[in-house]
Amino acid sequence: MSASNKIAIVVIRTEGLEVARKLLQVCPSWDLWVPESCKPKQNENTYECRFKDWLNDNFKKYDGFICIMAAGIVVRSLSTMIPDKRTGPGVIVCDEFGRHAISLLGGHEGGANELAYEVANKIGCVPIITTGTESMKDYILGVGCKKNAEYESLKELVFKTLKVSRVAPDRIRAITTIDLKEKEPCILKLSEEFHWPLLIFSKNEINAAKFQVSSSAFVEENIGVPGVCEPTALMASHFGKLIVPKTTANGCAVALVQESKLIDRRAQ
Repeated sequence: MSASNKIAIVVIRTEGLEVARKLLQVCPSWDLWVPESCKPKQNENTYECRFKDWLNDNFKKYDGFICIMAAGIVVRSLSTMIPDKRTGPGVIVCDEFGRHAISLLGGHEGGANELAYEVANKIGCVPIITTGTESMKDYILGVGCKKNAEYESLKELVFKTLKVSRVAPDRIRAITTIDLKEKEPCILKLSEEFHWPLLIFSKNEINAAKFQVSSSAFVEENIGVPGVCEPTALMASHFGKLIVPKTTANGCAVALVQESKLIDRRAQ
């Protein structure tokens, strides 16, 4: 979703406030709604009615909803107001511990898939995407680059990697990188141009995974991790198979990983 979209974060219990407030801190343009009983802060909106009634009153006022509560509550509340999928808002559900961001309604047209990825990147949870077209995508591209690397250099390297591997661009489920590179213009442009969601991982997550990857003394000395593109792609792929190890050119790096099939995940 673009920065101009109007987004509501909603909780129904105090247990959801920590996640909600963390989201509001990193996305201050979003609106946070809490029950009166939760003792809201000055920049938080309150509601006194049932969540279902609040949602009914506000459903057409927002482009997206982040509901920090049980999915069943949201499903039951939505049951009488679900619009045509081409016109309704995107709705995602987060558990109160901040483990998952589930795209529940309006995955493509409503922008819920994109919103789930955005929430995941902001608070470090796992995005859950179940739309059919996404299920057919089984490759992850890990990317890295020097500061202000040329976009055409990154794009050329990506498509050279895909061509050599005989992988069509529409088989890419997501691209990944480290949080230190999440605002690099070339990476953001690659994500935007090809509609490949960007997944962000922290230095701590990369080091904790302890993958045997192509290491770089320069990267380790300057960033504090053995690598970026290989480990982040492996994590996002459910520990899949490294198809193309880290390949570099003109200050850019790319690795390609194929996700493990369901029947293989426990056998490895």
